[in-house]
Amino acid sequence: MAIEQRTITSPIRVNPYTVPPEQQGWRGLGVEGENAKRKVYTLLWNEQVLVCGLLLFPGERSIRHSHESGEMSITFSDALHPSVGYTPGGVLHSGAPQPAVAAEAPVIAEAMAAGMPGLRELLETMAEEQRRLQAQMEELYKSAMPPGPRMLIDILFPPFKTTIDDPAYPEPRTIVGPWYD
Repeated sequence: MAIEQRTITSPIRVNPYTVPPEQQGWRGLGVEGENAKRKVYTLLWNEQVLVCGLLLFPGERSIRHSHESGEMSITFSDALHPSVGYTPGGVLHSGAPQPAVAAEAPVIAEAMAAGMPGLRELLETMAEEQRRLQAQMEELYKSAMPPGPRMLIDILFPPFKTTIDDPAYPEPRTIVGPWYD
């Protein structure tokens, strides 16, 4: 779906639900058997910024991806609960979490090579505790969010390059501009 960049010369206000059909699409349609379909609206795209709105429903699965220039996200679960976040360029986010075991394995292997088997047990215990605490924090965050639809505003900067790297997709792919499946 091709969308033209447009030059803005005066202030504008955009209602995501009223953007033209060519500025609307879906993410996650290519994911089989998952609830990953999210309605996406391109609110503004010019040479300086790309702003997309996403309508999120409870239980939807995110798609793991990264942006070359990073991403600023503003989420509204309702008028009184906005959340603002920034993900640096190249960092994978959203979707299924990446396994932490791969990052821990070299440290544990080094401890074994150094002849410290007690250290290995300690490191494995600490790694498991960290995973458990992370899961608890995620559950607390989810329970603090009011149930119901949310609106997410994503703000990207040039070169507007997104890489999808999610196990649900057959292979990683890169998109420049608004991301529709």
